[in-house]
Amino acid sequence: MNLIAPSPVLVRQLATQLRQRQSELQAMLAAANGAAKQEEQAGDVLDFKDVAAEDARAMVDEVAHAHAAAELGEIAAALRRVDQGTYGQCEDCGESVDERRLRALPATRFCTACQAIHERPSLQRR
Repeated sequence: MNLIAPSPVLVRQLATQLRQRQSELQAMLAAANGAAKQEEQAGDVLDFKDVAAEDARAMVDEVAHAHAAAELGEIAAALRRVDQGTYGQCEDCGESVDERRLRALPATRFCTACQAIHERPSLQRR
């Protein structure tokens, strides 16, 4: 498709957005870790309803923590690509990623076509 590589101005703007999101996620994880430590120190759970509620909350927190950690990894990889000068280039086909896709998903690694291939069930990729 031969799209034009993102402009240096756009790359700087998106890198700034990525760094801001990185800071937000790091602050959120730090706050969640602090809250978890306070809950541990607060005392024992008293009845079965409390146990069930605490287990459910812990599962939700664990999923949110894993999602935030994964997003932080994606952001770190995108910032490395900025530093290496390969930001906006699809990791699979090497084509430029459409500017609209970069604006919507600044940490994206793939162009739309390659992303679609990655999202197919593994049996269809063969």
